[in-house]
Amino acid sequence: MIESSHGTGQVDVLIVGAGPVGLTMALALANNGVRFRIVDKLDRWSELSKAMTLTPRTLECFRMLGVADRFLEEGILSRRIHHYTERRSPIAVTDLARLDGEFHGVLHLSQRRTIEILTAALAERGILVERGLALAEIEQLGTDHVCTLTAADGTVTTVEARYVVGADGSRSRVREVIGTAFDGAEQSETFIMADIEIAGFPYHPEDRHAFYLDEGTFFTILPIDGRYFRLISTSRTASAEVDEEFILRRFDALLRTVGLAHVKLGDPFWLTRFNPRQYLAERLQVGGVFLVGDAGHIQSPIGAQGLNTGIQDSMNLAWKLGSSLRHGGTAVLGSYHDERHPVAKRLFEYNNMLSERIFGRNRLKRQLLRYQNYLLRLPKFHAEELAKVSQYRVGYPAGGLFARPAPGSTPGGPRVRVGERMPHCAFETANGHPLRLLDELGAYRHVLLVFAGEDTDPPETFAAEVAAETACYVVYDRPSPRQKYRRPEGGNVLFDVSGHWRTRMGVPPRTGVLIRPDGYVAAVFRHGDQQTLETYWDLLTSTTPRTEDGL
Repeated sequence: MIESSHGTGQVDVLIVGAGPVGLTMALALANNGVRFRIVDKLDRWSELSKAMTLTPRTLECFRMLGVADRFLEEGILSRRIHHYTERRSPIAVTDLARLDGEFHGVLHLSQRRTIEILTAALAERGILVERGLALAEIEQLGTDHVCTLTAADGTVTTVEARYVVGADGSRSRVREVIGTAFDGAEQSETFIMADIEIAGFPYHPEDRHAFYLDEGTFFTILPIDGRYFRLISTSRTASAEVDEEFILRRFDALLRTVGLAHVKLGDPFWLTRFNPRQYLAERLQVGGVFLVGDAGHIQSPIGAQGLNTGIQDSMNLAWKLGSSLRHGGTAVLGSYHDERHPVAKRLFEYNNMLSERIFGRNRLKRQLLRYQNYLLRLPKFHAEELAKVSQYRVGYPAGGLFARPAPGSTPGGPRVRVGERMPHCAFETANGHPLRLLDELGAYRHVLLVFAGEDTDPPETFAAEVAAETACYVVYDRPSPRQKYRRPEGGNVLFDVSGHWRTRMGVPPRTGVLIRPDGYVAAVFRHGDQQTLETYWDLLTSTTPRTEDGL
């Protein structure tokens, strides 16, 4: 059995499950310097495409982990989602090229390749997945957990870990062992999908195309590699009665229905049918055991956000585990459930709305909801939809691990809010080199930006309470003519060469913005406001559970 470089004895974290979510957790823990092992009961991963849509927010997470470029090289970035009536009349376009960020589209890439890229990145660090090991039991021993693992040949081994992360999918053994409830429902509609070769497709081969049929279903075509496409639709035929021949006939009929009879289907790489389920665990944390991805929540595929939500679970939890192990604070870990559980619930509601809009049985309600597609032509509605599709809207406004100023005293503007994703920014160093904020975060450290405006004199010394792993910078709007001779210099100096970012975001001069390792705004404060920073660092190192208001 292959073992990770972190050894086989006592470790900080045992990750159970080596799909995309568990592998993301492993990379993020490695960035945090955490000793861990990652095991999976399967000897090898499936060759099938499975989940293949990666949102811009997930690509930002991969940028923090240093692997985003590998995904961009291999995947297809769809910048637009086209919406049509059954008669191929254009309704509207969701234009992801308008996103304010580095990644202007959703990336299509086989889940098999996602796993291979993440596994290779771990191997480059000397960390290998231990395959063929299944979790049998978890026994708590003081503050540690003794985990029993069984191999296919019956060999039994134990691992002692401070924490356990269950990334072992919808049939999670970790969830079963900790005994948290897992409630939800299965939809009666049968989803059908085919990854198949297509000839004669008349539309842009790298965009997504969605047709809304009068009969109360949808037909979506999205690219895989320019030759193969994924076809998705639904049927009211029971899934037990749907076979491969039925799926091919159904898609052939749908092509004729939307006026694409000349498009020819070739050999399928993968055909599947299933009834979508939405299930949510009552708790994502029980003591020192955590659930991420499908182990904690199963999402309908209708919004293509289930895998992405799991990856972002891992990004949320990994740095908190690292912080707790470094600083001794345990309350920070309780914020994982408080932040991520509501995100899963809100996504359930969003998926349910999409289901009603696309194939709901109530015809009148379906028509009213489908009218929202036409509203995409309105800039405000389009921007709101982009925020949902990209997952940029995901935030923690009702709780979480943040330093919250008194009501009405927040110096940040409408686009820089505590608890929300830090808006994209592109600044230059004093030497003229670009600074990538996501690279600086690296999923393990905070970044403090103090916005000086056009002042030539640097603000006072940074607060002494800033943790050692925090990167600190002073950001100037732009070099003005009088800065020709007094231009600030130094390794912690940044320039907004456009001169507009701070004012566009509504951030007053001499304001500090502290960003968490996962890219969310932890605190916004006037420079010199020691109390705000002290409050936040106290939250990180506290051993007292937080109250409901997040303090």
